[in-house]
Amino acid sequence: MPHPHGCGAALPMKKLTFSRRQLLQAAVSASLLSPLGRAEILPGLNVLFGSVNTALLERHSKKLIIDSGELTATPDGGVAEWALYTHHHRDQASGARRLAAAGTRVVVPLKERRFFEDAQGFWDTADNILDHRYNFRPHLFSLRESVPVTTALQEGDSHAWEGLTFEVIDTPGHTDGSVTYVLDLDGNRVAFTGDLICGPGQIWEFYSLQKRFPGMRGDYWGFGGAVNEIKRSLDRVLEKRPDLLVPSHGEIIHNPAQAVAMLKENLDAAMDNFLKTAGWRISPTHVGEYPRDKPPFMLPALPAVSSPPWIRPVASTTWAIVANDKSVFLSDCGHPKAISELARMQAAGEIGAVEGLWITHYHDDHTEFVNVAKRQFGAKVYVQREMADIIENPTAYLMPCLFPESIRVDRVMEHGETFAWKEFRLTAFYFPGQTIYHDGLLVERDGYKVFFTGDSFTNWGVDDYCSQNRNFLGRGVGYQKCLQILLDTRPDMLLAAHWGPEPVSAHYLKMTAEIFDERERLFGKLFPQDNVNFGMDPSWIRAYPYRQNVLPGAPVVIEARVLNHSAKPMQISAELRLPDGWKPGSLAPEHEIPARTEGRIRLEAVAPLVPSRRRHVIGLAATVDGRPMGEFTEAIVNFLGS
Repeated sequence: MPHPHGCGAALPMKKLTFSRRQLLQAAVSASLLSPLGRAEILPGLNVLFGSVNTALLERHSKKLIIDSGELTATPDGGVAEWALYTHHHRDQASGARRLAAAGTRVVVPLKERRFFEDAQGFWDTADNILDHRYNFRPHLFSLRESVPVTTALQEGDSHAWEGLTFEVIDTPGHTDGSVTYVLDLDGNRVAFTGDLICGPGQIWEFYSLQKRFPGMRGDYWGFGGAVNEIKRSLDRVLEKRPDLLVPSHGEIIHNPAQAVAMLKENLDAAMDNFLKTAGWRISPTHVGEYPRDKPPFMLPALPAVSSPPWIRPVASTTWAIVANDKSVFLSDCGHPKAISELARMQAAGEIGAVEGLWITHYHDDHTEFVNVAKRQFGAKVYVQREMADIIENPTAYLMPCLFPESIRVDRVMEHGETFAWKEFRLTAFYFPGQTIYHDGLLVERDGYKVFFTGDSFTNWGVDDYCSQNRNFLGRGVGYQKCLQILLDTRPDMLLAAHWGPEPVSAHYLKMTAEIFDERERLFGKLFPQDNVNFGMDPSWIRAYPYRQNVLPGAPVVIEARVLNHSAKPMQISAELRLPDGWKPGSLAPEHEIPARTEGRIRLEAVAPLVPSRRRHVIGLAATVDGRPMGEFTEAIVNFLGS
């Protein structure tokens, strides 16, 4: 991310002679002096620094732009003749609709044409990917409204304009259909690379690289699955021997070969660390093609353990804690076989009343039949505080594997809160391992401790294989928090929802913590931000509620919820980007969000009396510490009676 720099004291002037290469590098360095504004990189080529880096070419009194971001007119108020886009993400193209309406002709990647031309159709059918979501490509970071496309280009095509030729090469990775435009200008070759790279050794964010490895059955397990594509695409760019890379985010790169080599090295080191604990490498149902020829060794499996007789498997992710009087306290209920098996066990006299039901996390394979269990058996639902809202209001969230039906929670537990049930002692913990919305339950009886870990651990690995689950890095968060809880509570065994009884040792917990310490450092090298989690967390700026149903003409409230991962306060302002027919509410003042805190900004609008469509998508734009982030996220409004 560009940052302003101060100037030193004036020095005596002397005549200097520079090579063309030195002059080019000086121009590039000057571009870093202004995080907002413009800089001339070559004669006739400026870069406008805003929510993205927009290239502006001026020739024969005409203008062409690449990746407009929020730009809706050229800086002088004029109309660009052409706008070229490297990929379909909303931060690249949020201004495209207004540009097209003003007369700008739009050029897009052929493989992503539909996300421009039929954006509204994409959102009309979005429930197919919002509920029970296990795939993430295309990303929901798409345009909210359709844009007319003049031309769609792919590998081998070119775009001619005013004596210049923009060569197109396919460079998938950040998105499946991303392209790079290569241009010879003033004796230099410039590559406009989108979000393949953002600086020497760095990318802008990692979560867009979630993609299944070959052989996997879904993107959900493919943490870093597009890393190899990124590397191959960068190599294809280097084959064109560019002098300069202009990325969508970050700095202008004047030594492409060195910058790319650093990025490939950093990506490999980070992924090698991840593969040391990747739980999917253990599971025969999820294993795909390894992203490295020789993936690193994992910790060997510990000797198997058996659960005590008072814990019984039911079906799929459901386990039963059985008391002396045969009454039952369940953990999770996500499969219909759990309901039929509980009914059978009751009829056979194997169990008595189903009194309680603990939910380890919100995923559909753990929650889909909880309401059935409540109705059929009278079970009371227990969850930990950080989990309660997503269980009761699931559609207010944009998360993977989401079961959209509300479940009423009967008892909300605080972190570390203990209660007695029959002859057992149960302690609730916030346990953000596999997902940020995850808890753990320590069950003790007769001096024996079993820790119900949901989906967070295997023998021996962890299940942080989906960026969209919001797995944070650092001491006191994510898996580091979970590992410390296990070290503090010293359970005799773990009970994994899918795997059953799992061994545990303090030595393994400490070794895993050391791997995660190194992981924080390695992934931190990939991003320009001051905390690694800005590059790992796709929802550090989010809209709440994500989905809501309203009547036409009704007032609508949406909160911007911003998680400041940084160790210092953050200044933030937010606003809603409204479809036609909406009336904006009053502007919210700028907020300061303390370090390591999620802040909330209340935003208001009034829906149209006669909506043009059943579903409207509202953009949520933010400015952080003076830097515009563009429409970072969105909220969906469905109209009742439409």
